Amino acid sequence: MTQSLPTLCLVHQSPPRLIPLLSGRCGKLNCIYTYTVHPHARRYCEEEEAAKLRARRRRPTTNTTIVRPSSSCAGRARDIADAGTTTTTLTTFTLPQSLIHHHSKQKSNRYPPAMPRRTSRSSASQQQQQQQQQPATPVLDGCVISFCGKFTPWGHTQASFEALVRALGGRPMKTVTKNATHLVCTQDDYRYGDDGKVKAATKAGVKIVQPEWLLACEKQNHSQGGNNGPVSDDDYLWANADLSAPAPTKKGSALTTTANGTGGGTGGGAKRTKADDDDQDGDEDDADAKPQAKKQKAHGTNGKTKVKAEDAAVKEEKVVAEGQFMKSKGLTIPLDEYCQLVSYQVYVEPDSGMIYDASLNQSSTSNNHNKFYRLQILRDTTSGSFKTWTRWGRVGEAGQNAILGNGTFPDALKNFEKKFKDKSGLPWDRRGEDPKPGKYAFVERSYNDDDDEDDEDMDDAEVKAEDGDEQASTPDCTLPKPVQDLMEIIFNQKYFMDTMASLNYDANKLPLGKLSKATILRGFQQLKDLAALIDDPTLAKSKWDMTLAAATEHLSNTYYSLIPHAFGRHRPPVINSDPQLKKEIELLESLSDMKDAADLLKKDRAGSRSAQDVHALDRQFQSLGMEEMTPLAHDGAEFRHLRNYLHGSQGSTHSHYRYQLQNIFRIERRGEDLRLRESKFADVPSDRRLLWHGSRATNFGGILSQGLRIAPPEAPVSGYMFGKGIYLADMSSKSAGYCCSGNSNGHALLLLCEAELGDPLQRLTHSSYNAGEDAVRNGMWSTLGQGSMGPSKWQDAGVVHESLKGIRMPDPSVKTGDTNVPNTTLFYNEYICYDVAQVKLRYLFHVKL
Repeated sequence: MTQSLPTLCLVHQSPPRLIPLLSGRCGKLNCIYTYTVHPHARRYCEEEEAAKLRARRRRPTTNTTIVRPSSSCAGRARDIADAGTTTTTLTTFTLPQSLIHHHSKQKSNRYPPAMPRRTSRSSASQQQQQQQQQPATPVLDGCVISFCGKFTPWGHTQASFEALVRALGGRPMKTVTKNATHLVCTQDDYRYGDDGKVKAATKAGVKIVQPEWLLACEKQNHSQGGNNGPVSDDDYLWANADLSAPAPTKKGSALTTTANGTGGGTGGGAKRTKADDDDQDGDEDDADAKPQAKKQKAHGTNGKTKVKAEDAAVKEEKVVAEGQFMKSKGLTIPLDEYCQLVSYQVYVEPDSGMIYDASLNQSSTSNNHNKFYRLQILRDTTSGSFKTWTRWGRVGEAGQNAILGNGTFPDALKNFEKKFKDKSGLPWDRRGEDPKPGKYAFVERSYNDDDDEDDEDMDDAEVKAEDGDEQASTPDCTLPKPVQDLMEIIFNQKYFMDTMASLNYDANKLPLGKLSKATILRGFQQLKDLAALIDDPTLAKSKWDMTLAAATEHLSNTYYSLIPHAFGRHRPPVINSDPQLKKEIELLESLSDMKDAADLLKKDRAGSRSAQDVHALDRQFQSLGMEEMTPLAHDGAEFRHLRNYLHGSQGSTHSHYRYQLQNIFRIERRGEDLRLRESKFADVPSDRRLLWHGSRATNFGGILSQGLRIAPPEAPVSGYMFGKGIYLADMSSKSAGYCCSGNSNGHALLLLCEAELGDPLQRLTHSSYNAGEDAVRNGMWSTLGQGSMGPSKWQDAGVVHESLKGIRMPDPSVKTGDTNVPNTTLFYNEYICYDVAQVKLRYLFHVKL
């Protein structure tokens, strides 16, 4: 007997349903045939048919002919007839006990039908069932609601109320227009009318209601559904309220919250209840995966209910993660954007101000990981119970989530600290250290007042009334039109997003408003370690005890974990070359400047209510702290000389630039002139020049408010051709190349700076990372990277403006030419100052490229 692939025994009529039990011989001594399931027979297999076939199963007494069945079970009889098979008396067939025992577990296997059964039922009942399953009309359907004021006494912020409105079917609106139906505000805002939204709503006839109206709508939605519409607002109108009653006071709790995002479901489906469910990150390559522990027993309320630490320990933790502690009573801590527990608040430890909110990232270039893990301890403001919220998944996706704990704080804290250590390899009090290989890195977040509002609407200049309607009431702007246009460029939110996207930064994972300067500095440090490793591969073994490839990947992974990147499903690249380092340095420098611009707007919004009576562009300009910003008349001599300098210093290799000069501003930063006059550079042999500096338009909020700056000590020196310093040029087109105007709709901003270079200059023809140290050692203050092309003649800049006398600038009437510098590797000159006091901003050019 052969044991080759068996065929279906047609004589014994073995049912396909029982084939798993008959994978061997037939079992009868005089039958040499074996059994198998026919692919077309599975779908027709039912329990009743199997029972009938078992009853009819018989053994032949004459010879049989083996045939392969037709494509359907109905064709078996025809196949047997065509083969000339003769059947005689049949006897009952009995399965061998060995097969039954061996395959007993297979009895539960069932093969579902490939297609659903057709039924003749009337569709009326189906339609009735579908109608019953249709969701109720949302309670706030058709309502367009705006907000003003702080809602801490109600356990909410503007963002959490907006999330509630979305969850109830309404539409939140940032501004008050004629399309708005309601304005929710506090008693103080309504009574004193200091907020521009209250005035706008009164003028537009929008209903101004108390926050209790929204809470009543939420309660009705939970109890009755939304079919009855919103709660009547007549009883909640501020116009009908007794304003002599005291306003609600802030609850005596150190908890604050805001629910970012919508009230929709999560990408992970239903909530999980097992504490160990969230260990499954959804990726099979979780390097820190461990065998799942047994479900924890519920903890009682025994033991301490607060985290108490010695003063020294608290001080040490603040050094590790300064932003993890509440610094002001009005600080709001946002709920995770996918958390729908709107009645819960992020827990803040009252004694130390510790914020129990942890964001962790893990990137792996080899395993193509780019994952996140979010942890929060939450407290229910109504019942006082505690839960640990977790969410995890691939960066850029919603992922999965779980809610852990039995309701007590000790259990929530235990889950929080356990999960943090499981994922990072570090205890919570050492969260600022670099993560272990293959673990998640803790990313410190910036918690600022009204972050929930600023991140959604950072660009006040771009805020327009929705649906194309103008805002009902807007203060007049006092700025000249050129300055207005400039502010709209510098603080343009879309340009910020486009810039971050072009540099692969994931602003969805870590928004600019939540990014801390400490995280940026940690990113610089990782790049510095990578640069050292690239320069000296022996450090892989001596410092990290790894191979070169493993050490490079580990540092790259840590960097990507700290500074989230958006690679989607693509593998994050290992950073192992100077061009890659320079690109990441550019990202961190841009993030630092954009972070300054975002902070300016937040400080402005945190000011007094009277600021609402000032136009947004005026407030933005005031936040820069400029001493002067004067648009030059296009027909004036000053404008003409500067325009000639712009066009006359365009390099021959940059002929693709087409300057469309929009405006020139004479500028002065507050305190810069005094800083230069009182610095050591006031006494050095002078060589002052008027030179160009270009940067992204999104960086100018930081540049104008903070001045041009030098890279921090954490940055790698190898990312800068002549060391860390302020880089300037005598060719406008060279600086224009750094403006990246493609990310700002063709707008480019160029600076003309007064630079005290000192005499003599250190002159170099090749790059040198140690140029700054060499210059100081040789008694020099600046470096000139000599190019093969440059200005042919220099003149006194006093021809432009009398305040520039004694400062030299290229003569644009004389064409640039060969510098006759031998063996240079540069095409154009570069000037590097190693002290910020050497540079003073003079002019700002607005150019379209």
